[in-house]
Order: sequence, then structure tokens, then C-alpha cells
Amino acid sequence: MPYSVLFGLLGALLTICPANASEDMESVMFGAEPPVETVAPEPLPASEMPEDMDLMDGSEDESIWGEEGNPQNFAPVTADVQPLPQIQSAAAPEPAPAPADAAAAAEPLPSIKKGQNLTDTLKNDRKQATPGLPLPKVEGTWVNKLTSANPLELLNSEKEKTSELEKMVDSARRDTQKSKRSNASVFDISGVMLRMGLAQVDETMQNRGFQKIMQKYQVPNFIKWRNEEYCRGSGVIGYERTQACVVEKAKKDNHQYVQTTKYAKYDTKEEIEVTFTSNFTENKVYKIEYSSQASGITGNSQKAIYLRNIKIYDFWKKINQKYGKPDDKEAVVWGMGGNKPYLKAKTGWLLLEDPMLRELDYTRMSREDQRYLNTDLYSF
Repeated sequence: MPYSVLFGLLGALLTICPANASEDMESVMFGAEPPVETVAPEPLPASEMPEDMDLMDGSEDESIWGEEGNPQNFAPVTADVQPLPQIQSAAAPEPAPAPADAAAAAEPLPSIKKGQNLTDTLKNDRKQATPGLPLPKVEGTWVNKLTSANPLELLNSEKEKTSELEKMVDSARRDTQKSKRSNASVFDISGVMLRMGLAQVDETMQNRGFQKIMQKYQVPNFIKWRNEEYCRGSGVIGYERTQACVVEKAKKDNHQYVQTTKYAKYDTKEEIEVTFTSNFTENKVYKIEYSSQASGITGNSQKAIYLRNIKIYDFWKKINQKYGKPDDKEAVVWGMGGNKPYLKAKTGWLLLEDPMLRELDYTRMSREDQRYLNTDLYSF
């Protein structure tokens, strides 16, 4: 009996339920929660919206929703869905270029030819160049005189020299020609000066650390020949005896003099040779010759080259400090020219000479010879 009741209930249920159940009933049949319809909340007015409302908590912004609940910036979804266009960010507009000057815009560009250099281009563009700052007035000043002068007139010597620039150039030339030259008579080499005596030279050289290594005596030729005749007339026979008699006679008459002395300084390899006049001009210095072997160092090693260069440099540096610039730079000569004293230099060598004193010595010896003869050379 219980089985008949069970089958009757099942048949009643099948007649009540439809044969084809819809998909909406799946959640009911399989125990899932039924779908809940969501209704979009109405947007609050701006006056009632709380200040601390966080848009990131799921709340929508009023500005993006319209009256019908659709976004304002998007079209409503229809059956035919079209792809949304890409929204490009609006870039900031570039500032408009400042309007150029009307004069500068109207200024034509310089014409440049093929193969033309920069100098020619600047010359062609000189007329189109904009004027610079105004120059100050120069009326009545030397600037105005120079600008009014014509330098090309200097090339024409036949024209009258009326230009102010020519006058300035002429005066400068006259000053150069009249400029004072070096007076070599006041120069010295290691303290020895021209017209010094033998005793002064010896003292000076000793104070400078030099040693006398040679001294040469001399007798004037006309005195020597005169004494030879005197010795032969006195009965002296033989060459050696005659020469001894000549020297003895010259010493007695004070005609023998020191012609040359030579001094050396071995630690610095320097030598000085001093030449004197005869006793007719009181045996004075008229020539001083200096030489140094230090600047003549030989060898091609780095040490030899260095020592040679440093010696040459020091030599000319001291020359420039002591005597100044030479009057004749090509010949490296100091002096007033003519027969006056002069100084000549080259690397490691100096020559200080007084030709005028030497000529005076020759003149006095010639007069002494004529006085001894006491007769004219010709009597016609």
C-alpha cells in the first residue's frame, strides 16, 4: 500500500511541472540564489553631496551621468555596437612666434656666389649692415686729424707734405735718427775698461779671480831699427847680441812697453786678453777681448746639449742685462759708429775696442820719428 501512494504523488507532480523548464529555474532546481535586479541610484544634488565622499569607494560622480542614467560622454549601448573612438589628450597649444621687426624682415639677405670667401661676403654685405652705436664727436682732436689724413700720400714723395699723419711720421723718423746710441767708451768687460793702465788692470783681474798667464813686451819698429844702427855703430857683432843691445837701449830710453797681457779663470773656463798702446800714449788699454770655452761644449748626448744650451742662454741673458739691446742687431754691435769705441759680441766672445786711441798712438810715433830725423823727406 505504501508503494501505491508514492507513485500517485509522483504522477501528480509531473502533471503540475512543465516538461521543458526554462533556464531561469536552474538556480531554483540546483540551489543557487536567484538573481537580484540592481537599480541605479538616483544622483544626489550637489548641495546634498557630502564633502568627504570618496569617489573611489564605488560611488559615481554626478558630472558623468545624465538624466537617464547614461554617461554624458558616451553614447547609449545599442544592438549595433560600434568601437569607441580613441580619445587623444589635447596638447598645449604652441606659443605663436613673436612678430619680427618689419625692417629686419624687409632686409634682403646678402648674395653669396659660389667659391666666395667670408671676407668678400662681408664686404658685399657692408651696405646692408645695420648701423652700430653712434660714435662720439672728435672734432678738434687728434683722432679727427688722423682720420682726415691720407696714408697713401706717404708713397708720393713729390707732393707737399701737408697731412697731419705725414708730419707725425716724419717727426718719429727724425727722433729715431737722432736717438742716442750706446757709448761704448764707458763699457767694461769683467771690470776692465778702455784707457786703463797696466796696474789698474792687474788689480781688477786679481779681484775678479783671474790669474795672469802671459805678458808680452814690445818696442816700436822705428825705435828698434834706430837702435840696431846705434848698436852696430858701437861695435856689437852678431844677431843675438844686436837684439839684446836693441832691447837694452829701448829700456833705457823708456821705449819698451807691455803690449799684451792675458788672464784666465780656470773654474769658469774664461780668458781675457788686454792690448795696450805704446808709451807715447802712456801705455793705455785700447782693446779687450773676452772668450769663454764653456759655451763650446761638444757632444750630442742629452747632457752635453743641455749644458751647451743653458750656457748660451745665460751668456746672452747677461749681455742683454749689462749692455742692453745692440745698436746694430744684425752685426750685434754697440757704439756711436765711425772711429769711436765699439763693442762687438757673438756667442762666448766679446770685443771692446777704441780705434781712435790706437790711431792717436800711431800719430804720436810718426811725429817722434820725424823729429829724430830732423829733416824733410824731400828738399826740392
